[in-house]
Amino acid sequence: MATSYITLVASLPYLPPFKKAERSPITRLRLEQRLHVLDSHDARQLALAEALVSWRMSLAKPKTDKEMILRCRAALQEITQPALREFIEFRMDQQTILAGLRQNNTIFESAFLEQVSGASRWAGFIAAHWDTQDFGLAAVYPWIPEARRYLEANDAAGLDSLLMDSIWQKLSRIAESNSFGFEAIFAFVFKWDILQAWLARDARQAKSRFQELINEVKNDS
Repeated sequence: MATSYITLVASLPYLPPFKKAERSPITRLRLEQRLHVLDSHDARQLALAEALVSWRMSLAKPKTDKEMILRCRAALQEITQPALREFIEFRMDQQTILAGLRQNNTIFESAFLEQVSGASRWAGFIAAHWDTQDFGLAAVYPWIPEARRYLEANDAAGLDSLLMDSIWQKLSRIAESNSFGFEAIFAFVFKWDILQAWLARDARQAKSRFQELINEVKNDS
């Protein structure tokens, strides 16, 4: 195990559960300064993964599920680190299931399979169980019934929170597999990304609520 990676992990601050966080314990600049010790291969792998499945994705965020899937498949040809591939495949599974939930009442299973073919190990299974509640996958992914309810209620905030929590738990398990290696490092980066997205969302909500209060005062005067 590289001594530099052990030192890097030891230098990273504690990340509180994102729902309980009041602020980020480290800025992106400070995080980048610590990540400079990554070797060129790992740095490249992390950059590819961040551009692909970071929660706060860049302006190049895919507009459709199919575009997201095509980009994932292309990136996986370059991402060879096993745990990082596992994480991206987890996100692809999640994306494929969500696509199925969103489209279940609007298209036929054949059209769905054409869109997501090769995206996930579950693509064919979902198409084969298109008329089954939660595609028969609720025992494997307990979050599916709740995700379906959020989609039906058009509750984007609730769905985001649910998915963030699922990803956070997955990253925690990956980090525990190698507490002072690359696994712990990239898990921290993606958790930090989730925390930042959560804090930004809360900030927007607080600003919106503040404006509502101002408007109420104006209307009462």
